[in-house]
Amino acid sequence: MKVIPRRNRFGRKAQPVDYHEALREIAKSMVRLKRPERLLKMITRFITRELGLTHAAILVLEPEKSRYTIFDSKGVKKLPRSLIRLDLDHPIIRWFRMTDKETEADRAYISKNRIQALLRNPQIYKNRPEVHESLVRLQRAMGDYRVDIAIPGHFKEALVGILLLGEKLSRRLFTQTEISFFQTLVHDAAIAVKTSEYHERLIERNLELEERLKEIERLRKKEQETYYEIMKSLAQEVHAKDPYTFGHIHQVERLGVMTAEEMGLDLSGRKKAVLSAGLLLHDVGKIGIPDNILKKPSALDTEEWKVMRTHVEKGVKILEPLTDFKEVTEIVRCHHECYDGSGYPRGLRGDQIPIEARIVSVVDAFHAIVSTRCYREGRSIETALQELQRNAGTQFDPQVVGAFLRAFKKNGRSRKAA
Repeated sequence: MKVIPRRNRFGRKAQPVDYHEALREIAKSMVRLKRPERLLKMITRFITRELGLTHAAILVLEPEKSRYTIFDSKGVKKLPRSLIRLDLDHPIIRWFRMTDKETEADRAYISKNRIQALLRNPQIYKNRPEVHESLVRLQRAMGDYRVDIAIPGHFKEALVGILLLGEKLSRRLFTQTEISFFQTLVHDAAIAVKTSEYHERLIERNLELEERLKEIERLRKKEQETYYEIMKSLAQEVHAKDPYTFGHIHQVERLGVMTAEEMGLDLSGRKKAVLSAGLLLHDVGKIGIPDNILKKPSALDTEEWKVMRTHVEKGVKILEPLTDFKEVTEIVRCHHECYDGSGYPRGLRGDQIPIEARIVSVVDAFHAIVSTRCYREGRSIETALQELQRNAGTQFDPQVVGAFLRAFKKNGRSRKAA
């Protein structure tokens, strides 16, 4: 992506806009800002200030009301309040919700110049008066909004929002580099909005869990049973996101407890519940991983793996507000650390890694190897056991691997790994 010199309102050269750097900073803000409202305002402010536009606005879907609201508008000609809400029949909304194949390319974004070009080309709407009517209404609506270009933001197939941009103060046309930048920005903003909606539901769920934890303190005799039930309810949240992960974590829990018992670890009282919780919730952060990565039907590329790795810290952030979950949070934080220090996120080694997390690492790897995913067939139990032995002392704690192999053998090869 190029660094484009921008011009101020008088046409003189100003400092260039580094789009790579801008996207990096906005991506950081997506992680840092808990509420999308601040992110969306930051985007409109950035665009109007750095690119010198008359105005910029963001429309956001209100699902419960089946309409789009102008969430924020900035610039010297920001939009009037009379145009704040748009129903699904509004020309701009209808255009980006159309499924017409011949105009599909023009729904990636639309500009007033492109509309004029389409209206001058009768082949586009030959024998299709509804397309011509949509273009005429769209042109009128773009004029009402003083919009030079409109760019949609989708999450999966849903139209989450639209970025509306006025013309440049310099009167210059938008470059393809700028348009590509806007498209990336709107796509990321749509993900942030949808993720926030889920996060808000999760916060409500966390508040409920905190209340249930207080109940545990008052009812000590039922502590372990109630605690475990809370863990299962959080695991159900994972199930709603990814059924494979849900089945996987239950097998990991069974294998992990079996290994801990073989090691002779103290599992009395709360300790077994903590281990079970860590085994059940080690992948809870995958709730926050986009479906296009989590459920991708082929191997992940380098950038997608970077996103997938963030599930560790996402899991920590989900559990950190729950003060009684400190031990479980630490298991979640450390379950991808390696015995030789080559793991992530902190590069811990040996006994720096909690023993529970070292157990999760071994049983999680074993079950992942033998499980069939949408992008590959599961491998044999023999292959999985050989992989554990081969990586003992590097990726895995050799004592945990030894205990797992013994327990696996004692338990009838763990009912063939279920």
